[in-house]
Amino acid sequence: MINQNWKRNLSKINLKGNKKHMTMIPKFPAVPDLTNEQIEELTIEVFCNDQKIKKADLIFVFGSTDPGAFQKTLDAYQKGIIKEILISGRGATHGKKHESWMDGSKSEAQSIKDKLLLNGVPEEIINIEDRSTNSKENVLYSKQIFDFSNISSLLFVSKCHAAGRQYRTLRKYLPNNIEMGPYSYETIINGIYINQFNWMLYPESRSLIFGEYLRILYYSHKGDIECVKGIVNGLESYIERIFEG
Repeated sequence: MINQNWKRNLSKINLKGNKKHMTMIPKFPAVPDLTNEQIEELTIEVFCNDQKIKKADLIFVFGSTDPGAFQKTLDAYQKGIIKEILISGRGATHGKKHESWMDGSKSEAQSIKDKLLLNGVPEEIINIEDRSTNSKENVLYSKQIFDFSNISSLLFVSKCHAAGRQYRTLRKYLPNNIEMGPYSYETIINGIYINQFNWMLYPESRSLIFGEYLRILYYSHKGDIECVKGIVNGLESYIERIFEG
């Protein structure tokens, strides 16, 4: 069990990071040598692959310019595993858009909705929130337009390597009784689809996943997402050095 491998409570780790320092954590940071046990723990924390549900009242879509966001949402509808759709996101204020993006200044949420409508999804089951620019806003602004007390289960669409952070964001702000799990899509790096089974095989994906883990720790310590139980065993000193900045 993963809990047996958490060495210390996160509150005891000297994370001095602040918003300014957070920008210094690169998307592809240097990665320490990892044991098989650490790889297993990082996979669970980052990909959220221990949270699984088969059907849900709602699918919550974290907006993205990646076509995977639309494709996974449509797939869930066509399989009949969701009843209603909520798409959230104006778009990030930084970062590059996906190379396939053709919708100019249109919000990510509106773009995904338009594609769903073109593929036969009825408009009456689609809700959109198009003001948010980050994951925390995705959830908080969505609460202003959707009553989550009326659902008991939720699937969420995100990039697979962001699923752990998105799951904790939803857990932080939504009712505790909602059962939830990821319905995620893969990211392509150097022509390879990266997922929970192969990320450890390539230097670029090892760096990407470790960077995502650092963000989970940072936002957990900051209070923006549900708190993790601690640092992966054996990485405490390395993590402290990074956040001492």
